Amino acid sequence: MKCIACGTELAEGALLCPQCGRVVSSADAVRQKAEAGNLSRKEFYKLPGMKACRGNIRTCAIVLYICSGITILAAVLLRDMFAASLIDGLLILGLGLWLQLGKSRVCAIITLVYGIAGTGLTLVQTGTVQGWWIPLAGAWAVAYTFKFHKLWNSYQKEGVLPEEAVSGKK
Repeated sequence: MKCIACGTELAEGALLCPQCGRVVSSADAVRQKAEAGNLSRKEFYKLPGMKACRGNIRTCAIVLYICSGITILAAVLLRDMFAASLIDGLLILGLGLWLQLGKSRVCAIITLVYGIAGTGLTLVQTGTVQGWWIPLAGAWAVAYTFKFHKLWNSYQKEGVLPEEAVSGKK
């Protein structure tokens, strides 16, 4: 890695440039790694401009965890549809984990479709709208997983960090 200010070659993990005394920021290191085409997907996801994607994908997963907990608790307490409710709760938990850990567009779409189907089925059976948090989290997850993958694919194709990924501005 080189110092951004003077171009001096820096030792791995250096905090200061020995030539000019400039503080070496982690953003400088990431930028240089990105320019060399060596930035991993995980490092890309941690860029400052990706904060909105990180926060929103995590929030969607948390909503799914809460819905899963409520569903499993209802299965245990109500017992009339124990197996179906337990499977439903575990499926929602799995979708939340897949979304949070994998940042998967496929998972986001499955969550949206599953949520719409479940809410629609409940509406037809009971006449009330229930479970609307799941399709809401799915739609939200679709938006942010697609945004993340669009920026990641742009970086991989062009080898240049998109400004939006670095600063969060379009």
